Amino acid sequence: MKKLLIFTCMFFFLNTAFSQKKYKIVLPTNYDKTSTYPLFIVFHGGNGNIKNMKTWWISNKLSTEFIVAYFEATTLDNPPNYWGWRNLPKERNNIKQYYSEILKKHRIKDNQVYAGGFSLGGKMSVDLALNQIIPIKGFVSLNHGGRTTEFFTSEHIIKATNKNVKAVLISGEHDYRYKKETLKIKKEFETYKLMHQFVIIKNLGHAVPDNFSVLLDDYLEFIMD
Repeated sequence: MKKLLIFTCMFFFLNTAFSQKKYKIVLPTNYDKTSTYPLFIVFHGGNGNIKNMKTWWISNKLSTEFIVAYFEATTLDNPPNYWGWRNLPKERNNIKQYYSEILKKHRIKDNQVYAGGFSLGGKMSVDLALNQIIPIKGFVSLNHGGRTTEFFTSEHIIKATNKNVKAVLISGEHDYRYKKETLKIKKEFETYKLMHQFVIIKNLGHAVPDNFSVLLDDYLEFIMD
């Protein structure tokens, strides 16, 4: 009976968790519902959630000029509330749904949808920029993790280049995925002439730099220019 109760409670928790809306919208200061705004979508890393991304992915420019959407994955990495972008087909469908809901509620500027993320969230940003399931114009990837996806091909990079997609690739010099992943992406972007910035942060490992909110405004200027 006790085991059945535990199983039932766990099933209820998982059912509830997966059925909840997995994104949070933050509107800019002095938001005017009649005006249009660029949209910036944030993806957390593995074993992450909306709460920790809202702590790190903030800046003066984001808070005053953007509608910001913090997206959360649906694969549970660590109970009760830490998630990872593991089931890509499912997550891509969710992202399309969330994006559609945002467009119905808010006025987004044409051709001004951007993305950013840490580790697995950086992977999601690259993936969306290349597969264009939603119209990503630029992205910021911090310490890319989890390898590249099936859309990381010359064909898709060239398409992104032709759409004038811009990228910022950031890596800590001690990040354990720096050489295996970030440098690989940089090399392919150079080969196929995708406009990008490549930033190495000294003395940083697989983490978010302390001054990231200041740096982020500079990166936003680049991908929006």
